[in-house]
Amino acid sequence: MAILTGEYRHQIDEKGRIRIPAKLKELLGSSPMIARGSNGCLIVIEKNRAEEILRKSFDTDDFSDNENTRALRIMMSSATFPDEDKQGRFQLPPNLIRDAGIIKNIVTIGAYDRAEIWSEERWEAYLNDSERSDFDTCLRSLKKNG
Repeated sequence: MAILTGEYRHQIDEKGRIRIPAKLKELLGSSPMIARGSNGCLIVIEKNRAEEILRKSFDTDDFSDNENTRALRIMMSSATFPDEDKQGRFQLPPNLIRDAGIIKNIVTIGAYDRAEIWSEERWEAYLNDSERSDFDTCLRSLKKNG
């Protein structure tokens, strides 16, 4: 598994098409899964990796109305596997554009095994949020989990 890193700023066009930065696109493939993520972003996961994650997360779902089923419904109803057009763009469906609050400027980040697409405004707000801005605290939590 490749590790995705970096922050890239770009724009969505008037038809809802985006370009995934070349360094990330090479690792994500030509038809990644794009779905609603946490904190108001979209997640982009390489197709085989997405299938692996979904199998591990939902294969034991008992279809009762619990938190796991709710997550499954929300994520999968928003998910798409868009094909890349001849100009290297992916079409985002209107529901994902709305869910992510994307108007024009977007930020795509590498986030370990996935990319995340943020509206520029949400990304800046996320970075400036006082609860998340203490990087040292975040690093300590990684050490506890590792």
